[in-house]
Amino acid sequence: MAKLSNVSISKTDLTLIGTAFLAYTGMYAVRKSFLAGQFEGVEMMNDFHFKTILIISQVLGYMLSKFLGIRVVSALPAGRRMLTLIGLVGFGLLALVGFAVAPPVIKPLMMFLNGLPLGMVFGLVLVYLEGRKNSELLVAGLSATFIFSTGLIKSTGIWMMQDFGVAEGWMPLVTGLVFFPWFVAAVYGLDRCKGPSEEDRQLRTERRPMKKADRRDFLNRHGWAFLGLVLMYVVLTVVRDFRDNFIVEFWAELGMKGNPELITLTEVPIALVVLLISALGILVLDNKKAFNLGMVLTLVSGGLMVLTTLLFDQGLVGSITWMISSGFCVYLPYILFHCLIFERFVAVLKYKGTVGFLFYIADAFGYLASVAIMLYKELMTVQLSWVGFFTRLNLVGGWFMVLLVAISVLMINTDLLKEKIQKLYGASAKG
Repeated sequence: MAKLSNVSISKTDLTLIGTAFLAYTGMYAVRKSFLAGQFEGVEMMNDFHFKTILIISQVLGYMLSKFLGIRVVSALPAGRRMLTLIGLVGFGLLALVGFAVAPPVIKPLMMFLNGLPLGMVFGLVLVYLEGRKNSELLVAGLSATFIFSTGLIKSTGIWMMQDFGVAEGWMPLVTGLVFFPWFVAAVYGLDRCKGPSEEDRQLRTERRPMKKADRRDFLNRHGWAFLGLVLMYVVLTVVRDFRDNFIVEFWAELGMKGNPELITLTEVPIALVVLLISALGILVLDNKKAFNLGMVLTLVSGGLMVLTTLLFDQGLVGSITWMISSGFCVYLPYILFHCLIFERFVAVLKYKGTVGFLFYIADAFGYLASVAIMLYKELMTVQLSWVGFFTRLNLVGGWFMVLLVAISVLMINTDLLKEKIQKLYGASAKG
């Protein structure tokens, strides 16, 4: 049975949860607010939907940011984090000024520039939270922004247009400006918090910047075990990103276009349940058992995703139930990767590095796959509705999750066994 910890939550932990949540919500307002618009009536590039072009443009910048972040996030000194974070989000906000005033043909470029710096924000915030005995709780609070804040930001954008008469092109900038002061204050609060204690380092291994040689060493020693996790994370990113990007279109097709609050109201129960389950990881001290628990929950989520989608397709469950279920099934394992699976993977390996390095490899390829899926949807010979395509994506993604969990657990245990044999062999040779 897994050894359970005596849970104690300090004022520093509470401060970190609150400031991390507010910081990432502020970034989301700069990145995600344009998704509240539908941008109908503008056709470019062989009748591509204009919103799809904007999303692909931003995701290309965001994806490039992830590749840059593999080096930047893992190696940035602690003293430069705060100003770097403010500069990155400030640059993204300036790009929204360009988006507001630019003609349609230039707007995709502005969205590319908007996404270019923002992909590094998560990793720089995460560095403040990782390597602590309560990291699952801290990162669960940060990861809740993926669910709650994305609905909040889109609802805010819709309200700006419907209730305040803000033009669709200006709405992303106005929404970003509303949340930017929160972001600056939150980043300042993060930077003032204490780092991991000696107890944290004993439980989770020391976390420190990784130079090029460190990154290469990690991949040489654990690359194959890491590959299975990356592939699983890529699948989750594709399903999650498509759902997040086109949720306004899903609700419109399902006959609920005039209810912007529904986006937030349906995402809140998902956020609360996922947050609770993910945060409970702090109860399990044994790193390997906690890691395996994350794998089991990912397996269950994949199976449930397939089952509920089949029931929805047959008309046996309603659209609201299915949307909540689909969100839960993708967000639970997605957030577990952020707050438990990668965190405990590093701890199991007893590797002195940063989780940010792992995230940015997985995230970079995840967003590359996300762009490919959006292009595939637009270029399909037989055009499916948004809901129809998302239904297929859930079925395929769910089955892949189940398969990849089995492969990943096998590869990781093989890698750990190999390390153990090498240590035993080395010890006997010295003896």
